[in-house]
Amino acid sequence: WAWSFKANLLKEMKQYSEAVDSFDQIIRIDPGNAQAYNDRALLLSGGLNQHDEAIESIKKAIEINPENANYYFNMGIILEAQESYDEALQSYSQATTLNPSLAVAWYRQGMVYKELEKLNESVSSLSRALDLDANNADAWNEKGMALMDLGSRDDAISCFERAAAIEPSNQEFQNNLEMARSGSQMQPETVMQFNSTS
Repeated sequence: WAWSFKANLLKEMKQYSEAVDSFDQIIRIDPGNAQAYNDRALLLSGGLNQHDEAIESIKKAIEINPENANYYFNMGIILEAQESYDEALQSYSQATTLNPSLAVAWYRQGMVYKELEKLNESVSSLSRALDLDANNADAWNEKGMALMDLGSRDDAISCFERAAAIEPSNQEFQNNLEMARSGSQMQPETVMQFNSTS
């Protein structure tokens, strides 16, 4: 119990390396503690960007408890961070198979399909997420973006209206709604890339 308290306290203090060390202590004491492997993986990936080691840790959690949908979801998040989109989709699919009401897994699945430009699949997954959590403004917005790309402007407007109603102060949602209403093309976010070589 003391190691778990310490690990979680260190995590809250954003002392990720020390928190991982504490989870390692928990695992030494209790090698069958799937949750410790899961939490260790999340810290390694999200806090320290050590995705390969995080994958090994989350795989161990799944080996110990293969029926936990959240572990597959977390593996999907880590794989997504590595841009291993096909494997991430497999993880999200396993998560939704184990727990069909895991809205966040349907949402992330929809986001990965959108990244892969599989827009019909994206809309389908995002719709499922919204069936489970109609207050997910981001999912409404993303579904609207995918529908715009598919040429379904009226359906997209409905989605943007829902997103904007849930989060009226979100300027991105308001802008997307106005662009869709005016018939303008959606502009993808611009990513600036810098070359460090002279």
